[in-house]
Amino acid sequence: MELDALPPACTEPYRYLGSTTTCPCTTGVRWTALPHPVQASAAALEHCRDLFPEGNAREVQPLGDRRIAGDRHRW
Repeated sequence: MELDALPPACTEPYRYLGSTTTCPCTTGVRWTALPHPVQASAAALEHCRDLFPEGNAREVQPLGDRRIAGDRHRW
């Protein structure tokens, strides 16, 4: 899978500190979320399911005192 091909050419990402979504839910993970959905083929999604058969094992967590940072960085 070509990860460089996934993000759109022009985006304004949001970043926040969080944790992994599977046990042991290790903290200190720097997440980046794009404001617009990225399309993937059915084959690419199936490949990801094969790599991570247990998927996400954790519900969405409250924001708490974490800060979300946005920027106008253009890729």
